[in-house]
Amino acid sequence: MKTVGVVYAILSAVFWGLVYTIDQKVLEKTSPFALLFINSVFVLIISLPLLIVDPQSIKTIFSSGRQNLGLIFLAVVLSALANYLIFASIKVLGASIASSFEIAYPFFVILFSALIFKSGINVQFLIGSVLIFLGSLIIIKFS
Repeated sequence: MKTVGVVYAILSAVFWGLVYTIDQKVLEKTSPFALLFINSVFVLIISLPLLIVDPQSIKTIFSSGRQNLGLIFLAVVLSALANYLIFASIKVLGASIASSFEIAYPFFVILFSALIFKSGINVQFLIGSVLIFLGSLIIIKFS
């Protein structure tokens, strides 16, 4: 296992925890659509200088083939939909409960990877998925 990847994943979890907490407060006074729009605008503003510094990365995307471009488009659309739905969920349920449901996504990663890309499912992933669902159930049931 690559340590830097683990550090990135842990920091991502920490930042997402902070983001969900802040989003809950923001969503008291705004709509999920408005937050999604502002989020997208700021991601563009932050990303644009990075693309200017590394224009080769954008060229690589456009030269990666038609199928890959289709997958990128699909991933972006699904990401926008997922962001909207988690914002809507945070607004209705609160950050803690919404994140307890949303944390089940590793199960779906495993399922879709197996179904779409024919990757193998192993026992460790299945056990981990069951534990995630049980943990979410405990949090939701006793909150």
